[in-house]
Amino acid sequence: ARNVRDLGGLPSAAGATTRYGVIIRADGLSRMSDDDLTRLAALRLRTIVDLRHEPERERAPDRLPQHAPPGFFVRGFYPSGIEELFHAINVLGVGPDEAAAMMCANYARMPFEHAAELRDVMHHLIATDTAPHLIHCTSGKDRTGILIAQVLLALEVPRAVVLEDYLLSNGDWQPVDTFATNARPETVAAVMAAPAEFLESALDAIEARCGSFAGYMDTWLGFGDRERAALARLMLS
Repeated sequence: ARNVRDLGGLPSAAGATTRYGVIIRADGLSRMSDDDLTRLAALRLRTIVDLRHEPERERAPDRLPQHAPPGFFVRGFYPSGIEELFHAINVLGVGPDEAAAMMCANYARMPFEHAAELRDVMHHLIATDTAPHLIHCTSGKDRTGILIAQVLLALEVPRAVVLEDYLLSNGDWQPVDTFATNARPETVAAVMAAPAEFLESALDAIEARCGSFAGYMDTWLGFGDRERAALARLMLS
């Protein structure tokens, strides 16, 4: 696992700070080393939130500690438009700019077309005795990135800080099995990157359609004042 970090230490409104050891974001867990498993066990996780759809989970099952493994909360989905993106890369040979534009369009749709899965996870996070959580997908930046941004914005973490956290997903990414051998390397690199404009596309779409992030949370996720207060009690100190 290469794209892993704790959500603790981030500033929120009124001087509060997010707690460490409550929510961890990650990429795929199928390649965990023995040392990784020892470190993972020390986190005393209660829930693995897996955002991958079933074929992904079957191809690369999570590797977890055998002693007292955490439970699973699976709400997998394949982002709308991703199959068209892979066809464009693997068959049509599109370049990085066109692929990045398609990624932005996918991000803009995700909060709405996959609101059911996102809603379920948001409510699960505040359920009794489910924390600490580890939330992951395959690369830990797209589906996980959208969900983590929603968690942080619900905690009133400034948008600029949310984007800073997202940008940390740029780096040495795990190999994935969705690109053909003839796909242009520069296009693959553009899709696997985490530029601010990807996440901004989602946040801008929310504001344009709902008027505010709070409006989106209320209307699409059923995550109102009471739920946000519960999340704050869990995550803020």
